[in-house]
Amino acid sequence: MTSFNQRLVQEWQSMGHRVTVLNYKVQYPSWLFPGTTQFTDESAPAHLVSHRLLHSVGPISWWRSGRWLAAQNPDLVLLRYWTPWMAPALGFLTRIARYTGLRAPVILLADNLKPHEKIPVTSPLNRWVLGAVDKVLTLSHSVAGEARALGFKGPVQVLHHPVYDHFGPSMDRLSACQALGLPSERLYLLFFGLIRPYKGLDLLFRALASPEFPLWNQAEGRAWSLIVAGEFYEPMEPYRLLLEELGLQDRVILHPAFVPDHRVSAYFGAAEALVLPYRHATQSGVTQAALHFGVPMVVTKVGGLAEELEGRGVGELCHPEVGDLAAALQRICSNPDRSSYREAVQKMASLYAWRPFAEAVLGE
Repeated sequence: MTSFNQRLVQEWQSMGHRVTVLNYKVQYPSWLFPGTTQFTDESAPAHLVSHRLLHSVGPISWWRSGRWLAAQNPDLVLLRYWTPWMAPALGFLTRIARYTGLRAPVILLADNLKPHEKIPVTSPLNRWVLGAVDKVLTLSHSVAGEARALGFKGPVQVLHHPVYDHFGPSMDRLSACQALGLPSERLYLLFFGLIRPYKGLDLLFRALASPEFPLWNQAEGRAWSLIVAGEFYEPMEPYRLLLEELGLQDRVILHPAFVPDHRVSAYFGAAEALVLPYRHATQSGVTQAALHFGVPMVVTKVGGLAEELEGRGVGELCHPEVGDLAAALQRICSNPDRSSYREAVQKMASLYAWRPFAEAVLGE
């Protein structure tokens, strides 16, 4: 999310626009946040003008943020929305801003409307924030349909998630393996990103041991391993026990920590394929990183996740079931011409530039 916002700001600034960010002091109370920290150790971009004013559960900050927003006299307001948890704050500050003089159109860019985990009164919260905006932008048709189903009467537009190109150039496989301390003679599948229940890492472990993926246990397949890179937003011990139960502990490499931007290219440089075994999803920025680095994908057909990948030849699609996922892994790993996947990925990546996206958000 942060990377997306910063990259969009950078693109608008390169177009000659002045951009100011209303930022959060606190997104989630500490008792609710499952990760290690809500803040990054990386320096803020030099180009970013950011005011840290908003507290997601601090009504006084909603009032102050709304008045501050109106005082900026902007030509356009873009609200980023990914969870109903933010609905009270965003809904109130927008209404307060309008009450105190805001005349600019307000656009909601919604990554999700239905949360990945259950949140009480989700629909009323979504309706509250939708009622405060003039237009909705989404990154998948599935989320656009949810906005309309919730009764939003304004325009709803679907845009393509741009390729994440801010991670720098691709890293060659040998250098990537050296950077990660991994033997370069092995072949690696990659699971990348925060580990949460809906992302299906347990499905992937079971698929590796499934009879539908016979290559894994054959002589020519024993060179393959799986890298899991990302912070666990749930207990890690059940995953370790599952690896032991399935006999996978020697071929699954756990790097259980948040991956900073400057390390991302190493993981994708080492990977033969990215695996996204999600049980449900709207879209994922991880696929856009794979497009940037030219890495083929195994992706489940859920929500909008595979919406843009269908029929593109960039990898293999499957249902979020152990047997079907295993069969997809078998197809991609046993394909003697995996370079054809990479060529398709590179071709698709050329279609998802930031400038057209930034222009579309502005209505240009």
